[in-house]
Amino acid sequence: MKRCIVLSGGPVSDYDQVSLCTMPDDFIVACDAGYLAAQHFGLKPDLLVGDFDSYHGEVDPGVEVLTVPAKKNDTDTLLGIKIGLENGCREFIIVGGFGGRLDHTIANLQVLSFLCEQGAQGMILANDNRAWAIRDSEITIPRLENYHISVFAWGDTCTGVTLAQLAYPLTDYTLTPTFPLGISNEFTEDTAKISVKQGTLLIIASKESTVSGHC
Repeated sequence: MKRCIVLSGGPVSDYDQVSLCTMPDDFIVACDAGYLAAQHFGLKPDLLVGDFDSYHGEVDPGVEVLTVPAKKNDTDTLLGIKIGLENGCREFIIVGGFGGRLDHTIANLQVLSFLCEQGAQGMILANDNRAWAIRDSEITIPRLENYHISVFAWGDTCTGVTLAQLAYPLTDYTLTPTFPLGISNEFTEDTAKISVKQGTLLIIASKESTVSGHC
């Protein structure tokens, strides 16, 4: 699948330890202040898109720029996602999707669900957190050392949920969005296998902190 790297506008401190291995055929979109991510990784985006309410610096003259109105329905990140889809991409890596405003973080998590609707795959990648969404399908996630992995019914009830190769397995279970049963699971093998027969699952892997974060 053709891959799209979407550079969103979250703070650099949230992804400054990320190893981003790009490939020659990647389509790279920087979204407004996501151009700072491009600079951090030393990347020249194929496109810079946004209303530019958060980035006001200089832009490489060789980068195509698409300026959109501030009053719009889509976030800058969602615009970048849609442009990637229009360019034939079906695999997306979003960097800079966490760490800033909470409302934008939630919007970026919803973008993962939007990608499921389009028959595409997406992941948000940060220093200490990663997120995926699957709909009526399955995913295999390689073991992440010192990470907890959590699964949530995203938007509506999920039926036929199976969690395998994790410390707390489930088989053909029904998860609801009002009871977080799937939180803080642990890897037990080299991969974790997660599937849902009907519904959308939000999957988040969070690195264990030396500071207690349990609620």
